[in-house]
Amino acid sequence: MNYQEARAYIEKIQTELASDYTLRDVAELCERMGRPDRRLRIIHIAGTNGKGSVGAYISNALAMCGYTVGRYVSPTLFDYRERIQKIAGTEFGVETEWISSEEVAERMTELADNIDKMCQKGFSHPTAFEIETVMAFDQMAKWDVDVAVIEVGMGGMLDATNIIDRPLLTVFTEISMDHTRILGDTLEQIAEQKFGIIKAGTPVVSIRQEPVIMERLREICQRRGLKLQIAEPEQLVQLEFSMAGTRFFYQGSSFYLSQLGCYQPENVIVALEVMKQLGQLGFHKINISSVRAALKETKWLGRFEIVSKSPFLILDGAHNPSGAKVLRKSLEMYFPAERFTFVFGVFRDKDYQGILQQMLPLARRVYTVRAAGERGMEPEELAGVVRQYTLKREIPVESCINIAAALDKIQRQGEKEKIIVFGSLSFINEVYHYFDTAMYI
Repeated sequence: MNYQEARAYIEKIQTELASDYTLRDVAELCERMGRPDRRLRIIHIAGTNGKGSVGAYISNALAMCGYTVGRYVSPTLFDYRERIQKIAGTEFGVETEWISSEEVAERMTELADNIDKMCQKGFSHPTAFEIETVMAFDQMAKWDVDVAVIEVGMGGMLDATNIIDRPLLTVFTEISMDHTRILGDTLEQIAEQKFGIIKAGTPVVSIRQEPVIMERLREICQRRGLKLQIAEPEQLVQLEFSMAGTRFFYQGSSFYLSQLGCYQPENVIVALEVMKQLGQLGFHKINISSVRAALKETKWLGRFEIVSKSPFLILDGAHNPSGAKVLRKSLEMYFPAERFTFVFGVFRDKDYQGILQQMLPLARRVYTVRAAGERGMEPEELAGVVRQYTLKREIPVESCINIAAALDKIQRQGEKEKIIVFGSLSFINEVYHYFDTAMYI
C-alpha cells in the first residue's frame, strides 16, 4: 500500500475498533514482527501530566550528547507522521525528523499482512494505537537508534506500550486524577495502573508524588529490589521566572529554560535524574554542558506558549484539574492580579467541572469552543456549564463554533485582556493555523 492507503487503513480501524485494554493481540503482532522492541534500549515514561515535556527534555539532551534518539509521542498535533520521530544533535543544535510517508507505507503493509494472518488464527484485530505502537518499535529498530523514548498512551498496565519487557529505565511524571472511567476513581487506583509498567531489574526515576502514591512506589521498588531515584522539587533553588525564560539551580548546578511555565523546572529535574541514571548505565557521552544547551533550547509546543503578542495569546493544553491548577499558578505568577479572556474547549469524558473550578476565578470573560473529534463537548452545552459557575460574578459567556470564530469575535470586539486558550491538546493546531504560524517543518 502507499501512504494514502496506509492512512485510510488505520483510520478505518480507528473508526471501527475501540480500545480493548488487553495486551494479548498487540503482543502477538509484535511477536510476528520479530519483537523489534527487544532490539531497542527503551526509556518508558508514564504519568498524568508532563510526559511530553519530560520526553522532550530527555530526547534533546541525549541528542546533544551525541546519541541518536527515537521518540514515540501521542497525541500528535500537526501531522500523522509526528508520532514517530528520530532526533539527533548537529553543530547547529537538535534536529528532529519524522517517519517518512514511504516508511509509514512500508511498515503498515507488513503490519497489515501479519494482522491478516493472526486474525486467521483466531486473534482479535489489533486497535489503531496497538498497530502504531508496533510500527514505532519496528521503525526505530530499522533506524538503529541508540535510545528509544516511549510515552505511555494512557494508564500503563494495559497500555499497548507495556509489551516492553526489558526497558533501560522506567520514569514517572506527576500522577493525578484523569481518565477515571477507565483507570479508576481514586488516586491509588490510577497510580496502580501506572505502576504496572515497572519491570524486574529496571531502575525507576520519579518526581516526588503525593505521599500515598510515594509510599506505594517505594513499597513496590523495595519488594522487587529495584533502585528508585526521586527528583526532589525541594532541591530547586534560586528560581527566577520571567517571560524571557526561567533560571534555577538544582543540586548545585545552574540551568536556563526557554520553555515557560511554573511547572517546567520540575519536569526538567526528572530528565536530569534520568540522565544521571543513564550515565551509570554506561552512557559515557553524557556531559553537563551538552545537557544544559539542550534544556535551554527545548520547546514543547502548546504548554504555556505565547503564540501571539498582538493580540496577546497563551496556549496551554491543560485538560484535567491538575493541569489547570498549574496553569492558574503560572498565570498568577507571571501576571499577578490580572483577569483574562478564556477560550475553553474540552472532551466530554474529562473532569471539566474540576478544570473550571480551578480557572474561573481568573476569568474576565469566557468563550467556549468544541474540542476536535467525537468526544468534543458541544460549545453551547459547555457554555451552560460555565454559566452555572459564573452566576454570582456575572462573567460574560459565549459559545463559538470553533477557535477561529472565537478569536475573530474577540478581535472584532476589541477586547484588551490577555487571551488564554486551554482545555485540550486537540485544537492546538487550530490556533497555530489561525495565526499562520509555521511551528513545524
